[in-house]
Order: sequence, then structure tokens, then C-alpha cells
Amino acid sequence: MAKSRVDGDLHITGSITASEVRLPAGTVDDEAVAAGAAIDATKLEHQFAVRYYQADNSDVADAIVPIHTVNGATGTIVNVDVVCIDAPEGGDKAFTVDLKKCNEASPTPATVLDSVVTISSADGDCEVNEATISSASLAAGDTLVVAVATSGSTGNQGQGLIVTVTLREDPQ
Repeated sequence: MAKSRVDGDLHITGSITASEVRLPAGTVDDEAVAAGAAIDATKLEHQFAVRYYQADNSDVADAIVPIHTVNGATGTIVNVDVVCIDAPEGGDKAFTVDLKKCNEASPTPATVLDSVVTISSADGDCEVNEATISSASLAAGDTLVVAVATSGSTGNQGQGLIVTVTLREDPQ
């Protein structure tokens, strides 16, 4: 069957019916998708936040807590924020927060950050501390773990902790 070619703009006021449509990469962007488009979730990249927290009015305590297992085919760690409601004060008390990853093939959690986030008396109450991510890629079955370690013997330990990990996952 012969191919037809149009060099220039083409305006059609009616419908087009085709057995197959091949669009060049990058031609369909967010603006081209109608707000009410019924696109299945299995075809979208999902961005969401996972949170770990310790209650205010209690000293931040040591913890190793799994917070999420990747369900999508692949994923990315977008951001890690650490906030202490009442930062340590009046001495050398402090704590660190690390984000680690493990899976069935590598069951020992290993950090995904350049360095742990340290919260001390140098930090302000409710200050947002953004971690630097060194290994952002995720795969199906990876489990993320928050590790909190306290230190110091004088002053007041921080109280009220929230760790927010923003993730994106591609469908399976």
C-alpha cells in the first residue's frame, strides 16, 4: 500500500479512524492529556510520601524501622527530609537519621545517603534538614529502612521527629 505524505499543517474537522497511530517521542505531554482522562494507574508513574515519626513530648529514641517495600517495577527516591519539633538543647545530645535499602538478594540494609542527617543543638526547632541522596534508584522488592541513633550525655534530647521520604514508582 502506498504511503501519503503531507508537508505542512493538516486540519481535519471530522474524525480520524486508524488501525495504528505512531506518535514521535515527546509529542504527548501533560497539557495534551485531558483532566478527566481515564488513564489506568498501571500506566502512570506514582509520586507519594512515606513518613516515619516519633511523638513530640518524648525523647527521640534509637530505632530501626522498615517503612516501605517497592511494589512497582522500578522507582526513585526523590527527597528525604528530617524535622525535629524540639531540637536537642543545652549539651551534647544529638541524633542521626539514615535511610537504608535492602532486598532479598542483599538482606543487610545499606545507606542510600551521602551521609546521615545529624540533628543537634545547632539546629532550630522544626528546621527542615534535607538529606543528600547518593543512590536514588529502586527496584521491585527493595525495602526502605529508617535508622535513628542517639548520642550524648548532657542536655536535653530532641523531641518529636518526622522523616519524610518522597518516592516515585513506575507501574509493573
